[in-house]
Amino acid sequence: MSNKKAALAAASASAAASPTTSTAATASVSAAQSPAAGASTTTALSPSASPSPTASRGFVVPPHANYVGKVQGNLGSVAIVVHDTFAIAYFCNGSTQEAWLKGTPHDGKLSMTGKNHATLTANYALGHARGTVVVDGIAHVFSIIAVHRPSGLFQSIAVVRGATVKAGWIVLADGTQVGSLEPDSTSADPAAQTAPKLDLSTLTAQDGSTTLHATPIDAETGSGF
Repeated sequence: MSNKKAALAAASASAAASPTTSTAATASVSAAQSPAAGASTTTALSPSASPSPTASRGFVVPPHANYVGKVQGNLGSVAIVVHDTFAIAYFCNGSTQEAWLKGTPHDGKLSMTGKNHATLTANYALGHARGTVVVDGIAHVFSIIAVHRPSGLFQSIAVVRGATVKAGWIVLADGTQVGSLEPDSTSADPAAQTAPKLDLSTLTAQDGSTTLHATPIDAETGSGF
């Protein structure tokens, strides 16, 4: 009989202890979850949830802007210069492919044309320009950035022994130069070749025995327009 009483007493003690254990477990879980609730609040206030200032600036259309950059696939570079109601663009691959284009900007859009059916269409805004340039029947997609001197677009035109030598250079944001030169740009089918390096301090380049003098095509000053 005493054994039965002892067993009943043990069972009763166990039952009385179980709510305490459950309460402790619940408290432990609540304590573990409390940092997660704080983390949730932090996530809601993260920078990614804030409005992007870049997006708001993208709608600003500047009256003057110089854009340069490489086309997709690194198959050449393109420069676009917008000055008030006129725009000049240049594409070259630093060798045999190049084209000068002109057009009229309108509400952040460009539609430009050049020799041999070259075309350029683009949207531009504060800080960037995106579009497609077609040269020699090949379309090149680009997304390029706004720059300031000494980066930008440069051009040289000189008459040498009766031939019009025309050269163009694009100086990228990192200082890299890409340039092409036409030894006889007014011929029916002008051929292009790699332009000599442009000295940015003197704006000159040496083509054999001929010194070429370059002019910046600059949106801010209107030079070259």
